[in-house]
Amino acid sequence: MPTAANPPAGPPVPDGMNPAVVLAQRGRAELEFLAAARASLAPLRARVRDRVEASPAAAGWERDGAADIARLRAEVAAELDGMPEQAVIGAALRWGRRTLTPRAEDAFAERRDVLTGLAAAPDPGAIADRGDAAVPRYWKYEFHGTRGGWDGHEHMGFVHHELVYRHLLVPAYGDIFAQRAKVAGAAPRDRYRAICDLGCGTGQYTLKLAERYPDARITGVDLSAASLRYAQRRAADRGLRWDLLRAPAEDTGLPAGGHDLVTSFILLHEMPPHAVAKAFAEAHRLLRPGGDLVFSDVAPYRRRGAHQAWLDDWDAEHGHEPWWRPAAQADLVAVAEAAGFGDVRQVALGPGSYPWVTIARKPGAEHLREGGAS
Repeated sequence: MPTAANPPAGPPVPDGMNPAVVLAQRGRAELEFLAAARASLAPLRARVRDRVEASPAAAGWERDGAADIARLRAEVAAELDGMPEQAVIGAALRWGRRTLTPRAEDAFAERRDVLTGLAAAPDPGAIADRGDAAVPRYWKYEFHGTRGGWDGHEHMGFVHHELVYRHLLVPAYGDIFAQRAKVAGAAPRDRYRAICDLGCGTGQYTLKLAERYPDARITGVDLSAASLRYAQRRAADRGLRWDLLRAPAEDTGLPAGGHDLVTSFILLHEMPPHAVAKAFAEAHRLLRPGGDLVFSDVAPYRRRGAHQAWLDDWDAEHGHEPWWRPAAQADLVAVAEAAGFGDVRQVALGPGSYPWVTIARKPGAEHLREGGAS
């Protein structure tokens, strides 16, 4: 029988999460309530979708080649004006985003004595740090409405990965870790000796890279100290060791030409366009001649139907995603080529063209030396 010392287990534990993370009844119930509240919007969302898809705005989007998201937004806003279902959805999602981080932090605090041991980095001094002077201004934004940003809590990496992901995002979106495995497997070669994961966060994608390329030395770069500390914890729990660095993706400070794969998973839409261009240039600098780039991100609007494009843009506006629209409209092939890459191509690895992956190669050696790739 569950007790305060032995609380109920909660939802199933997806691959990549720690099965030892068990919350007290109150914290678990509050997070599951937030997930249930989100799920309860499904019938309302379906009515909104049907109305948008039947509207003149949708017909115009298809007719004009998905060219003008601002026009689509304006026309759909007029179509939905006064529709109670959309008003309820908006209010519920805004409330949920304001509530989620505080409730997750409270759930952690209830079992701090146990969870701190699961969350703490084994050797935080081994995480390199370029210092606050390297931190760009855009990093101060509270992405996704996370209270205080990704470093607003000492163990925010753990709080988000083990609590928010497990109790809210996985029930809402399914196996989000399988997406990361697909991107890790999209790199052109079977072996790499040195991989740099830009925007590694808590190491969700980094872990899939380590599974796919077990002989590679992996460097993870991120601006969140809390996320890097939990990435180190997760690697250590699996007998892995990654070189971790707190630095911006566009200015890592790492030596030039030290990697044969530079990659990222859904990082670019968290950066303003000028920083995205610099991140491509930095990846080019970090790569050896003949090295590969694999960057995944959000699906372009041109690959989305009217309702999905409208929803992407509306949700980004209301979900603290200031650079989603530029990312969904960007010509990343042109950005990659301007940075010096060749053989640039793009591929969709899932439904609705998500994840959308840009693959490119740094010109130079036709084949990397033995031990680098095959």
